[in-house]
Amino acid sequence: MSKIFTYIRKNQNNEKYTQTQEESIEKYINKHNFKIDKKIEIDISTPSEEKNILQLLENCEKNSTLVVSNLNVFGRSIETILEIVKFLLSNKIRIIVVEQNLDLLDDKDMLTQMILGVITMTLTLEKELMSLRTKEALTAKKLNGIALGKPKGTIQKSKFDMQRDKIEELLSVGLSVRKISKLLGYNNHIGLNNYVKKRDIKTNLNKLKDN
Repeated sequence: MSKIFTYIRKNQNNEKYTQTQEESIEKYINKHNFKIDKKIEIDISTPSEEKNILQLLENCEKNSTLVVSNLNVFGRSIETILEIVKFLLSNKIRIIVVEQNLDLLDDKDMLTQMILGVITMTLTLEKELMSLRTKEALTAKKLNGIALGKPKGTIQKSKFDMQRDKIEELLSVGLSVRKISKLLGYNNHIGLNNYVKKRDIKTNLNKLKDN
């Protein structure tokens, strides 16, 4: 017989959230007279602890049933939720979601595939809406005369910054950018050449020599 697990996503910063999960799962278990084989509780109180969800995947056995209160216990984005749900189903783990009244049998079940299809459509729609909101916000700024992007002349950080002193030293003794690039282990001298030009490094070195 299939083993039955429950999963609680604990949050030390939101005890009400944890309590709500416990109550909904307990009510469902009592109603259906389920015998629980294992209770999985994982503490995820901050976004950086989201990786702890891997403990859930490690604790679940094939051909078992997992009871959760809500799909949001799997992640804080539809993409993450979909990824974890698909992984569990592919490992023959049935997922019962109490609050959404879902019974996801396995990845071959037709109804389950339909539900996953709706979730996927929601994810696609969410991304499209986000893109539209961004474009509309940028258009509104343009219409209001607000300049977009970084201010003209802004110099961005570069991977070459860490070795700038060395680059300047080698340029000052007459080495070409191509040779410096090879000497410092860069695959392409063009990027270094652009770096030197944008920062007027050669011009500044010549001024120092003249002084």
